[in-house]
Amino acid sequence: MIRTQEARLCESMECRPLKNLEELFSWCPDVELIQEQKFDITRSKKYLDGKEWKNNNQDWTWLVKHPLKLHSKAKPRTLVCHDMMGGYIEDRFLEPVQQDSYSLLHWSGLDVFIYFSHNFITIPPPGWISAAKMHGVKILGTIITEWKEGKQILENILRDEKKIDEFVDQCASIASFYGFQGWLLNIENEVEWTLVPYLLELVKKLTERTHQDYGDEGMVLWYDSVTIEGKLRWQNEVNIMNKPFLDSCDGIFLNYGWRAPDCGDPSPHSLVRSVSSLGDNVSRRTDIFVGVDVFGRGCLGGGGLHCDLAMHKIREQGLSTAIFAPGWTYESSLNEDKVLSEDYFEKEHLFWDKLRPYLNFHAICIPIDKDDGSTEPKLIFETSFHCGREKTSYHLLSMQPQPSLPIVDKHLKTISGSGRWEGGPPTPSDKSQYSCHTTDPQSDNEVPSLTIQVQQANTTVPLFLMDLAPQGSDVLFVLSSRSTDTLLTSHIVLGTETGEELETARLENEILSSFIPIFYNQQEDQVQGFLLQNCYDTIEKIGLRLDSPGNSSLSTLAIYRL
Repeated sequence: MIRTQEARLCESMECRPLKNLEELFSWCPDVELIQEQKFDITRSKKYLDGKEWKNNNQDWTWLVKHPLKLHSKAKPRTLVCHDMMGGYIEDRFLEPVQQDSYSLLHWSGLDVFIYFSHNFITIPPPGWISAAKMHGVKILGTIITEWKEGKQILENILRDEKKIDEFVDQCASIASFYGFQGWLLNIENEVEWTLVPYLLELVKKLTERTHQDYGDEGMVLWYDSVTIEGKLRWQNEVNIMNKPFLDSCDGIFLNYGWRAPDCGDPSPHSLVRSVSSLGDNVSRRTDIFVGVDVFGRGCLGGGGLHCDLAMHKIREQGLSTAIFAPGWTYESSLNEDKVLSEDYFEKEHLFWDKLRPYLNFHAICIPIDKDDGSTEPKLIFETSFHCGREKTSYHLLSMQPQPSLPIVDKHLKTISGSGRWEGGPPTPSDKSQYSCHTTDPQSDNEVPSLTIQVQQANTTVPLFLMDLAPQGSDVLFVLSSRSTDTLLTSHIVLGTETGEELETARLENEILSSFIPIFYNQQEDQVQGFLLQNCYDTIEKIGLRLDSPGNSSLSTLAIYRL
């Protein structure tokens, strides 16, 4: 059958996995699926300790006085493995679709994002790649073999060293073309024991090639499944049966059946045994990503809104975490007719709020090029806070940078039904006096915006953690809101790396329009501009101080170098 041009175009407008060796080895980069980033955003090495943030009531004054910490090898990391309804659902399309789906909002607390499906080669859809990159989060694809067919595919590769090299080259080419930084290797089938040395060789070669292409940003992880005997036996710990695979790559994703005994000798599957297996090489402690299944299958605490119990035990050992299937908040909120219930928004934010003490919130680095020769205002950062979801459509490629420290008002109605709390909502452990979050388009505005709510006048709400060094340049901050929304009188307030607070100067509309007339061509926008002049301090925090209590909505935050 001859495919029509229209059929070929439809195929090119969505992302699909590769299901066998023939598809893998015949793959070639024939269609450009990736949208270029509008801004040069990278992940800063600076971060905010979530436990300290939570313990100090998520307060702006405390935040300003405490400079962000610098990343070190000892800092535990947080990985999210996105497995939802088999993968490649509404997120596979490059164009908007008239169907809702899940969108991750809490990016600043993550280090790694893995897109997972039960296909041989899982290529992350462009929307997820774009979202991860704009928040400075590493994103990995998945290589999986399972069952009889997977065993045949894997052993076909391992029996020929030339084919191992071809496999590594092709996987590296795919990652490079789409722009993701590595792979999760998940071998869920028995392997003939004589081929295990070649499997180890494949892991080493794939890791070396990934770092050759991406340097320190590259990553290859091994899933705790097959042992060095070739047997499919999940260890739920690091031991002699799987440690050679850890030694051959960047880290291991432990299965979910681990235990954390509070006393006595470490039992099998204990986190303590995983740490002791490292011997003197304790620096690799944070390369152990302990699995937490949000659906609760065999996991300590039972998953769901109790994942914080597992996270607490993991962090006690100084280990990293792999959160599997956080889209549970969405899936478990669908009724029998696949209609999303009203409690999804609350459940999603409650899930991440309970994990907050065990996360580290990262700043994004916004470079300022003073030597580009331009005398015009240069837009260096902008967000409309779009979350990829609208009232009647879903388009993950529309996602814009999300706030670094989202908080939802704790005075929420009780969530009822299976998998949720009973007997009333849990007592909040913080006393924050504000909310700051992207609106839920299914129940609020048709187009997402940032909603800020304060209980008291002159409350400052953190918006972003940034690593921004003006180097003496003037910096202009512009807020806008649709005319149908409320934009309370406010001020941009900044926190420096030395623990000082900086005030910006509000600009009169006539002066602001001379800098950026484009905003005034949009008649429906309300606009406020704030100027920071001749600044040599490095900015770490951006906050919004509201003059009076109430609700305020932002449709855009833009930053210009003048």
